[in-house]
Amino acid sequence: IAYLGALLTAAGTKEEDNIVRQNTEKVGLLEVFKVVGKNDQLMWQAISYIMFALAYVVTNSLLLYYFKYVMGADSKFYLVGIFTAIEGMVAVAIFPTLTKFLARRTIFFSGAVVMLAGYVLFMVAGNNLPVVLTAVTMFFMPYPIMFLVVLMTITDSVEYGQWKLGTRHESVTLAIRPLLDKLAGAFANGVVGFAAVVAGMTGSAKPSDITAQGLQLFKVFMFYGPMILIVISVLIYWRKVTLTETRHAEIVAELEERLQEK
Repeated sequence: IAYLGALLTAAGTKEEDNIVRQNTEKVGLLEVFKVVGKNDQLMWQAISYIMFALAYVVTNSLLLYYFKYVMGADSKFYLVGIFTAIEGMVAVAIFPTLTKFLARRTIFFSGAVVMLAGYVLFMVAGNNLPVVLTAVTMFFMPYPIMFLVVLMTITDSVEYGQWKLGTRHESVTLAIRPLLDKLAGAFANGVVGFAAVVAGMTGSAKPSDITAQGLQLFKVFMFYGPMILIVISVLIYWRKVTLTETRHAEIVAELEERLQEK
């Protein structure tokens, strides 16, 4: 399926060529760090996103432990896959409509509020499967939408960097997001492993073997820590990422005018 998707993308999309995209030059390894470091909007978005991604991946990775050791219902975990698959498709489908009525900043902030509400519901859900699945829905549904907001902002920072530095560095800028995902995934794996050990959720342990202290430590890693990271991520995005849709349009217009004069 992934291979067919890649073929459809390659065959169905065409690269746009205009005067703005032609303003490029090759950069060496050291210059790559300079390009990234001088693009303040890219850097602030990167800092905000890695916190958001780390929070999401940690909680998502600990879900199976929750079903197995907290609820004692690991046989029902397949329902999470079904729910999240459907929610992901719906979220991506409605994103274009959302952007027609709401600014990206509003979408990102609103999505974070829904995710945090999902965390709160999770913490009081206990072993109630319908409530847990509702919490999963509230936690997961905004994620693809917020991811697209981040992706579009990073993409817009290509023109911002070009406007600020005088040269376009598209490949360097767009490589940042997958790098951040890899870093978040690596850190999350370490956190999940550590959380499982300190909570006693390893080996042949059963739900009845988990102590109250172990359960509390598990909640710190699955709920409290990620919630703090999401709040910090939103605050950084709201205060530091000023590259709105309107500002991007102004930058593109200025770039076109500047390059046509050369």
